[in-house]
Amino acid sequence: MKIAVIGAGPAGLFAALAARRYNISVDVFEKRQVGGGIVCGECIFDSLRIFPRPDEGLLRPVREIILQGRRGYKLALGKYRPLWMVDRKTWQRGLARRARDMGASLHENTAVSPARLNAMQAEYDWVIDAGGAPCVTSRLHSFQAEYFREYLLAYQFVLEGDFSALMPRLKFAFLENIPTRFQPSYYWVFPKYAHTANVGVVCTVHGSLGRHDPNLKELLADVCRRENLQGFTIVEKGGGIAASRMVTRLVYGNILLAGDAAGLTSPLHGGGIDLACLSGVVAVEALWGGPREVARYGKKLKAFLRERKAVEDIAIRKMRSFSFDQFDRLLAGVTARGTPARLKTGLCHPDLLWATLRWFGTKKKPPAWPV
Repeated sequence: MKIAVIGAGPAGLFAALAARRYNISVDVFEKRQVGGGIVCGECIFDSLRIFPRPDEGLLRPVREIILQGRRGYKLALGKYRPLWMVDRKTWQRGLARRARDMGASLHENTAVSPARLNAMQAEYDWVIDAGGAPCVTSRLHSFQAEYFREYLLAYQFVLEGDFSALMPRLKFAFLENIPTRFQPSYYWVFPKYAHTANVGVVCTVHGSLGRHDPNLKELLADVCRRENLQGFTIVEKGGGIAASRMVTRLVYGNILLAGDAAGLTSPLHGGGIDLACLSGVVAVEALWGGPREVARYGKKLKAFLRERKAVEDIAIRKMRSFSFDQFDRLLAGVTARGTPARLKTGLCHPDLLWATLRWFGTKKKPPAWPV
């Protein structure tokens, strides 16, 4: 078997590693250099508690996060699900080096056009498109609009300054004066080091933005003023979109979609690295298993996501229907230190309590991770 992988991000690199484990010939095509063009908080949230601990590029485990409503609430997230702060560039370059050592061919600075993808379908047995959203397959098969039904729009600075007061924690702050249709919306301050942090803002968008819709560059400038970051040095800046719902169809002939191309970003918190890696491995397992397994590829991914998705959907409905004060009270209850206070909050929100218990109580069988 010979396959092509489009994109050397987490999904594409894990797909390449999984392919080589099966001794499948694999060519990886990356439009930039590996580790380039990253616009995110650079955290890996193991939302299913099945992801292998990252090695190269790991900066530290994150035990506690700050959720900011009216006040800042501490959540010991590490007690429930692993969260790691990583240097994505170092991590991805380490994965790429491992894939090369295992025999994968990596072609950097090589963009794949729709015409080239069309030719690839004849040259390769299978193609895994892990090239982000909107992906090249969407241009070839004209489904770009799927990514813009509901998506996360983000803008970020990498800042240099003194972040030692927040270290080693991370901060999510929810935005109050944003219309309901753009919820979830929030900003993040994720220190990588004591003097470097990723600071960004994100909102949920349906369709195209209009003149009176949120301007993320202005919102981020407001965030910097609110957090007293105006004098800090901007090292990098950039933005992008991520589809927040799995696309309807994941297989187009001999093309499988993975990672952001499959729409696997969390609609609640914007994370998706763990699911991207998972989809790359599950895609290769499907190819190795034959046509019947390829037909089941989407169902397998949905089975992994079922319980987590239920929690996120409920939380998003509450964010869109609650006033900011109501949502702040929910944050206070969820993060309360005492069990009675958390139980009281759960009884006031039984739908969220039940879904959360199912999410945390359901054990998923992990794939055979190639790392």
